[in-house]
Amino acid sequence: MLRARLRAQRRWWRTRLRREDGAVLFPAVGQGMVAVHTLQEAATGRDDAPRIAILHATAGSGHKSAAQALAGAMATRCPGAVVREVDTLVFASRLYRTTYAASYNAMAARAPRLWGALYRSWAMAPVNKGTAPVRLTLDRLNLRRLVRVAEREAPDAIVCTHFLPIEALSPRRGQGRLSVPLFCVITDFAAHPFWAFPHVDRYFVASEEVADELAGHGVARARIEVTGIPVDPRFANLIGRDVARAHFGIEPDRPVVLLMGGGSGVGPMADLAERLAGLAARPIVLVACGTNQTLRRKIEALPAAGTAERPGPVRAFGFSREVDALMEACDVLVGKAGGLTCSEALIKGTPLVVFKPTPGQEVRNADYLERHHVARHADTVEDVEATVREWLTNPGALSRRREAARAIAHPRAAENIANRVLEAVRTWSAPH
Repeated sequence: MLRARLRAQRRWWRTRLRREDGAVLFPAVGQGMVAVHTLQEAATGRDDAPRIAILHATAGSGHKSAAQALAGAMATRCPGAVVREVDTLVFASRLYRTTYAASYNAMAARAPRLWGALYRSWAMAPVNKGTAPVRLTLDRLNLRRLVRVAEREAPDAIVCTHFLPIEALSPRRGQGRLSVPLFCVITDFAAHPFWAFPHVDRYFVASEEVADELAGHGVARARIEVTGIPVDPRFANLIGRDVARAHFGIEPDRPVVLLMGGGSGVGPMADLAERLAGLAARPIVLVACGTNQTLRRKIEALPAAGTAERPGPVRAFGFSREVDALMEACDVLVGKAGGLTCSEALIKGTPLVVFKPTPGQEVRNADYLERHHVARHADTVEDVEATVREWLTNPGALSRRREAARAIAHPRAAENIANRVLEAVRTWSAPH
């Protein structure tokens, strides 16, 4: 199987032009390559404007969201900067790009136990040591174009929110062929060995625990900084629970439960919404369906959803850019345990019931929040129902969980990382 993939890669590269004409990331005119997002509509025209590449990979949505949060923070802190937020996989072959993202998404959704077993085995030093050479060779073979572009265009800084671009660029940084600062942002509350590489100028991590774990994988502690996980700066703007509820037309005197994770299936979410709406505390249950139209129709068909004229306690929301306000409006969040979702909830001081986290990084995120008395792991609908019932009937305990969340939150993570990167750019470019 591996040989077949390697042969396919060689054929692809033989038919592909090895040399791009002109700049790809930072052209003199225009927005850069396809699938690259820029924060400016045109070049600034200033010779001293910093050019920063933020690299992520579309294996899960959190890495991209973190990159976008950093891009927004850098634009705010340094309006003249030219920032490119780039999916690393656009530099790879179509075969690799498709299989890389699809294999992770498929395993996480359809074979979570398999993914968890692989995650744990790859974290073991003997297994990682034995498999890393083949994995790194395959990844670096596919990302040669990224390396060539980065070396030729030499951004003033490169920030990575996924380990894949670090794999490709770290050796070049060590060889002196990539003479720009290289940064890495870990987007979970755990540090898998996949993230640990030499020649990274600085790692930004979620907590002291993650810093210690990363140092245990061989990264110098002096190169690790605890900043929190970068999220959209809007989450740091607190508008108040009453204002948030009024915005969505929610009664101010009833408890509110927010369900997130529409991609996890129709049946459990609909059943869960009905069960929670029937609790003695009479909560309003908000269901964030995202782009899952099947789930939204199922929720809206529930008797507890009521009608447009007389809405019931269960209310469905489609895709929304106001998740920050929804989180602030609720008393309890029920959802998955992605690193960014957890960080957003912490900033809003919202206790979490983590429903069926994917084995691997999501379980480790949930474990971290449980240790800090912010969350509870629940694997069944009955477990979720029991936990929400307990929390809503004990306001004092719920209040303590809110305080525990705020105590470990990092609302200015994106801003602080942006400041550190821009400071490094100024230092790097200063005459010696």
